[in-house]
Amino acid sequence: MRHTSRRRAAPDPLAPVNAPTWLVVRNGVGFVQEATELAPGCDLRAVLIAAREKRICSGWIAQEIGPSCSFFFASRDGVRLMITIERQAPRDPLVCSHCG
Repeated sequence: MRHTSRRRAAPDPLAPVNAPTWLVVRNGVGFVQEATELAPGCDLRAVLIAAREKRICSGWIAQEIGPSCSFFFASRDGVRLMITIERQAPRDPLVCSHCG
């Protein structure tokens, strides 16, 4: 008996969502350097591409954005940043959200 299965398409992490999202710039250890709230339903891929172009125009070396990625890395003068689209309000990695 022949087994047939459907191959699922990879989910698009930059598909528009009807909820706020954030464009976040994080440093090498994950701390938030910049965060911009984006409107629900906006074109997230266009926002990320524009952020990449802005970094390049400012002298940064920016990696390509993969088809199933919601981030890219940029570096300049020994500094490396991760620029990403996040679906939850950004917070720093060492901050305890439930500690007073």
